[in-house]
Amino acid sequence: MNELEKIEQLEKQLKARKREALKKGYEKLGRKFYKKTGAKNITTAENMLDHTPVFEKRETASPTLTTEQFQQLQNIANAMTYNGNFWKIEDLKDVSQWLSQFRTENEQS
Repeated sequence: MNELEKIEQLEKQLKARKREALKKGYEKLGRKFYKKTGAKNITTAENMLDHTPVFEKRETASPTLTTEQFQQLQNIANAMTYNGNFWKIEDLKDVSQWLSQFRTENEQS
């Protein structure tokens, strides 16, 4: 057996050990999940994962406002006046500044 064959054999052994270590880690994680959630079967566990916002994709999950942000938004809305055709905002500069925090590129230029 030459050196290259020995290296290949060692790589195979390492991959097998890695798979086994990952398998044990996932089993531990699964047991911990079942204990914490109280799921009685796999269907219940899958339903819990499907309906938990933490596990939803980022594109589909909508961000939520903090209590402070919601209060600020409510104050902006309460300060608006309706003139019969449209809503008027007196402090448009402050409103646009407040809205800028939600930009995907949150830099001021």
